[in-house]
Amino acid sequence: MAYVEQENPDFTKIIKKHLTEENTEALLSLLEDLNTVEISNNILPLKSKYQLAIIELLDREKAAEVLNNLQQHAPVLEDIVEEMDSKQLGDLIEDMDKDDAADVLSVLDDEKATEVLEELSKEDREEITTLLQYDEDSAGGIMDPVVISVQKDITVKQATTQIKTFINKKEIDEFYVIYVVDEFNHLIGSISLSQLFIASDNTITKDIMDPDVVAVNVDTDQEKVAKLAQEYDLVTVPVIDKHLKLVGRITNDDLMDVMHEEHQEDLGQIAGTGDEEVLETSVFKAIRDRLPWLLLGLGGGMLAALVMRNYETAISELPVVAYFIPLVAALGGNIAIQSSSLVVRGLATGEIRTSDLFKRTWKELRVGFLNGLICAILLVGLAWWLTDEIIIGITSGAALIVVVCLAAFVGTSIPIILKRMNMDPAVATGPFITTANDLIGIVIYLAITISVYSNHLM
Repeated sequence: MAYVEQENPDFTKIIKKHLTEENTEALLSLLEDLNTVEISNNILPLKSKYQLAIIELLDREKAAEVLNNLQQHAPVLEDIVEEMDSKQLGDLIEDMDKDDAADVLSVLDDEKATEVLEELSKEDREEITTLLQYDEDSAGGIMDPVVISVQKDITVKQATTQIKTFINKKEIDEFYVIYVVDEFNHLIGSISLSQLFIASDNTITKDIMDPDVVAVNVDTDQEKVAKLAQEYDLVTVPVIDKHLKLVGRITNDDLMDVMHEEHQEDLGQIAGTGDEEVLETSVFKAIRDRLPWLLLGLGGGMLAALVMRNYETAISELPVVAYFIPLVAALGGNIAIQSSSLVVRGLATGEIRTSDLFKRTWKELRVGFLNGLICAILLVGLAWWLTDEIIIGITSGAALIVVVCLAAFVGTSIPIILKRMNMDPAVATGPFITTANDLIGIVIYLAITISVYSNHLM
């Protein structure tokens, strides 16, 4: 029967109740009815001692899947594996795909990781150690070294026999593509399963392969891998080393994890929380992730205060100019965030390229100008109503248009410039752009309004 999503009881409370009451029989019965995803989700809010107790109650295969599901919640995973002894963790890791096993080991300190590796077979240890040498955010770091390949000069019948033997030995659950290599293990093509099934037994593999295979280098950033897979509609991405030798594959589930991870990372950059996890339990790590951005905002605010101090005399003589400073800063910040968020998203999907700097900036300037014009008209009316001085309204409106256009320019250009410099454009949004824009916007507003007001009153 297919699984249908429906309202479930609060299993987290039920699990905790059975644990505290030491009702093992009822707990085992409940866990047997839940799949590994449901178990992982329902033990997330629990303390690590309860999470570990649940994992210890599960059979080895199911426990390994639950542990693997918790990888996207690094703080939770780290707390659990640190409490497990090396033998227990080693047994679970043996039931994982090698790339997943490497991810679990990467959260351990070097001493504990070495102890766990010693519990593995020589073959598993060598494969996982190789993966740990790559950057965790690279193609090599997320690839599965278990990949099905056949030689270019063998027949389809021979290839089918080899594939069956390989699957039985490596216990591969799913695969969609067979890769073709030469005598030096260089990747030269691919064959889909459907092509292999319909080909006659005596057909040579190189005669039915697709030579236009899309592959990535082991050092390719995972975000670029995901983007490439999206562009070419790839279910699996082969990975090659610097000698063009086939060394692994990146599967669909790993690609989805990368997309989710990169999305969360960008949201963290935009919000100024860095790589802080939602379930992060360490107060000090949360402070470390957030404080730099708060200090950036504080620094911008201090500079804005210094700027306003230089206009202290003028503001005291013309206090009306201070009425609209929060309005100008807020509107400019919103315009900058709108422009930058759109550009960051476009850069991530490939819809915007770094060569589009002038084209994109020109478009956002026009959008910003027209939006600013509409807001400026409303501001003119408000200022006129508050002060009975039309010149004050017109000047404030004109200053607002200038600030908004500048905000659109900054919000559009900075992410593209950062991308050209091979930096993450997401860092340009949020605290960085809003702080810079508020400071520059206030300077422009005060300079224009005070200059015009002063001349008008003379």
